[in-house]
Amino acid sequence: MPKSTKKLFITFSKALSFILLLLLLLPVKLISQEIKVSNQSVFNPITDDITKKIPPLEVLIDSALANSHRLKYWDTEIKITEYELKSVKREWTNDIFFTGEGKEGTWTSLVYVQDQYGNEVGTLGTTDQGRYIVGIGMRIPILDIWDRGNKIKLNKMRIERNIEKMLEDKQAIRANVINLFNELLIQQNMLKLDIDNIEFSELTAEMADKEFQNGKISLSDLSRIRDNLNRARYRYVDSQTGFTKAYVMLQELTGIKFNELNNWE
Repeated sequence: MPKSTKKLFITFSKALSFILLLLLLLPVKLISQEIKVSNQSVFNPITDDITKKIPPLEVLIDSALANSHRLKYWDTEIKITEYELKSVKREWTNDIFFTGEGKEGTWTSLVYVQDQYGNEVGTLGTTDQGRYIVGIGMRIPILDIWDRGNKIKLNKMRIERNIEKMLEDKQAIRANVINLFNELLIQQNMLKLDIDNIEFSELTAEMADKEFQNGKISLSDLSRIRDNLNRARYRYVDSQTGFTKAYVMLQELTGIKFNELNNWE
């Protein structure tokens, strides 16, 4: 085989091998990326940072305010009292009225005419006529006029009261979101501390079992160490429950669906 042909064959073989290697590695890379994306919707409180898995605090507060049915109720109440105020201001038009009357028919009237001698003689005559009367009137209710200012002030005060109640509920919602957010941070830190405490207590309990079997510690000392392990496990379960409760309540309050929680031990 000529050297040029042999060299070309070697180059072609290397290129083919490189392409085959890429084809073999590409599916593995795609699968690993797919698994990584699918795991983004799952949250593990033990290993993941809670602040990276839920929206920022300000976004949570804004969403909770928009999701509050209580605030929607007060918004409706304010609009109702505003319409009532407009109605009170227009009540004076109730005392202004228009009247009208229309009649058509044959009307009889006495008409004086002069006879041939110059004397006025009365005679009855009939005519077909239509008669229409239009008028405007106004009543003056003294009590309503006297009390009009009080009614307007009363409705304005109702509007201000409803606005204050709505602002009060907004403050309560903000405080609730902040408390739940901080509770998540605290409970997650407690979970990590509890795990470390459990691991240390389990190691201590194993050593205590060996020392008890070797007669180096008494039964009361072993019981005390075992009791510390049980308390550590209880604190972990309590922190786990508190974290889950705050996590679910924050979702309910804000109306935002967070990442699903892992079923951790």
